[in-house]
Amino acid sequence: MRKLIILLLFIPLVSYGQNMTELTEQNLLRGGNIFVLDKLKKYQNSEIKGTPYLNKDFQNGKINFQNGKSYDVQLRLDLVSQNFEIKAKDGKITTITINEKVNVELDNEIYRLRNFKSNEFGDNGILRECIVLENISLYYYPRKSLEKPLESSIKAPSSGFKKENIAEWKDTGYYLFYINNAHVRVPTKHKKILELNIFDNNDYKYYRKKYKLDLKDEQKLIDMVTHFNKI
Repeated sequence: MRKLIILLLFIPLVSYGQNMTELTEQNLLRGGNIFVLDKLKKYQNSEIKGTPYLNKDFQNGKINFQNGKSYDVQLRLDLVSQNFEIKAKDGKITTITINEKVNVELDNEIYRLRNFKSNEFGDNGILRECIVLENISLYYYPRKSLEKPLESSIKAPSSGFKKENIAEWKDTGYYLFYINNAHVRVPTKHKKILELNIFDNNDYKYYRKKYKLDLKDEQKLIDMVTHFNKI
């Protein structure tokens, strides 16, 4: 594997009156907060079904720096390496990874790097903002993992045709609450929610019944977070 080349530069003082600038490699580096990496090849395997990206195709996006600078780009999110890839006008693809001082707009959604410092989630990950409030917020952690096919212990009769077992990228994302300065994975069962002890049990049971709460429905989760943020 090629050695990763990491470049980090300091942020210069810039005028907030010029928010939109053409994205060039020089401007990208000068923005700081982004590590530029060599293009990784390890996922380009024709024997694997699917893609490690959130969307295989590049989409219109925007990189927003804390200093006020914004860049319109063509990009996609690699869910395995937790990096973004940007595509220049000449077709060149550059892999970048952001820090917490940068947010990325992709398909009208905001993505940020969040620091977990958790044995369960790892050190950090790129999360999509669902709703961010004062007391409790909701994020979605898009992820994919490589699922290998199970080998059957029963030998099929020889027919001259052999069906190939192909590994596949599977969606394994989940929602996270951010509450009491900690990221908490949102369970898919109501009993598990109660075991977290982050909501009053009676309030939660009442809300669940009244609003027919579905823990797999993002809008239902957003409505619930909005409700409990006010309590």
